[in-house]
Amino acid sequence: MISMIGDASHNATARASIQLEHIHKQLQHCFDAPQFTRAHSSHVAIPREALTPLADTLSTHCHADSIHALLRDVVGSPKLLDKIAARSYYHGNGFLKVVLLDRGYKLRLHIWFKGSACEENIHSHRWAFASHVLTGALKSELWTDAANDDTPTLTANEYRYTAEHTQHKNIVKATKQLIGHTALLKQQDITQHAGTSYVMTQDQLHRINHPGQELVATIICTAPTAVLTNRLFPNTDMPKLHPAKLNTTELKQALLRYLAQTHTMPQAA
Repeated sequence: MISMIGDASHNATARASIQLEHIHKQLQHCFDAPQFTRAHSSHVAIPREALTPLADTLSTHCHADSIHALLRDVVGSPKLLDKIAARSYYHGNGFLKVVLLDRGYKLRLHIWFKGSACEENIHSHRWAFASHVLTGALKSELWTDAANDDTPTLTANEYRYTAEHTQHKNIVKATKQLIGHTALLKQQDITQHAGTSYVMTQDQLHRINHPGQELVATIICTAPTAVLTNRLFPNTDMPKLHPAKLNTTELKQALLRYLAQTHTMPQAA
């Protein structure tokens, strides 16, 4: 019996590792394209059109069937669960963040569970990204700075968020600095349904709204970090900057919960 369990774990690890390596090669091909390399070497924002091949790659190689098969193997692999759990956590904005690959870029699974309503902070990012909706309908808003002649949708405290980073070989924890009051204008409400992909430039202000009536999940690929800071308009004066990482058991339970709710539970070994 122990031998059978060990064989099943080894096989799950091998299958998942092969699939992750295949996905990595496809994504790396996108990042090796001239538009990406020029932007990265010049420390400028990645143009929107350069992100389209990245979204297409997610649609082709990271669709729901593919990712669900991968997660079933991850659940069966204590080795991979331990490695992935060390870089995964419940985000302060209300979703489970599972980092499947960290190769300069990151391939992340985001899950908003049914019954857990949340509204994100309005924010920009330190990197551009492409995303593919695996499950449910993702509801989001696009925001911009209000012009002088606009009637703002809201005025909010703006913070400059600085991510955790290494400076002079020392780890500097994430921080936020109050910039002042900023008038914002909502540009658009968007609903992205399962099977669709989209892109987001790093300077685009946005937020996700999850009413909690259904399970929602996306697979997102973030480009290598372009800058250390981004804009943040928190709903609370004390946004969670240092979420605790998951342990192996917590990650396994969360992934099993997700797979059960998508009716793609792994078969017993």
